[in-house]
Amino acid sequence: MKNRSLNKRQLLIWLVFLCAIQLIWTHLNPAEGSEYSQWEARQQAHDQRLKPPAAAPMNQKNYYLSKPELTAGSTAGKISLNRANAEQLQELQGIGQKKAEAIVNYRSKNGKFKSIEELQQVKGIGPAIFAKNKQRLAL
Repeated sequence: MKNRSLNKRQLLIWLVFLCAIQLIWTHLNPAEGSEYSQWEARQQAHDQRLKPPAAAPMNQKNYYLSKPELTAGSTAGKISLNRANAEQLQELQGIGQKKAEAIVNYRSKNGKFKSIEELQQVKGIGPAIFAKNKQRLAL
């Protein structure tokens, strides 16, 4: 029985001794800390190189991203026969879903409209519907 308690006691002493050595080793070996500091400094320098340049002031326009200015003779409020989808075409007078789809199908089959008068070539669009919408049409 003494032998067992002696073994447990020795084991406990060795365990405390090894923990003390580990603790001392950790505090005396600053290499790991300095390696981390060096890595952190390199990382921050790298991050600074990757940062985008300061943004341009808000009052300056980016030429490539700005929309063209609308002029008096522009197509403001008009519906483009070559770019409008079926939903937009339904805004025209006398044009419902079927006729709008017919216009889109005609455009995909025959290519872009060359004149607004060509709209009358679409099945279901006659001179009366064309006359009602002539002022709202654009290419």
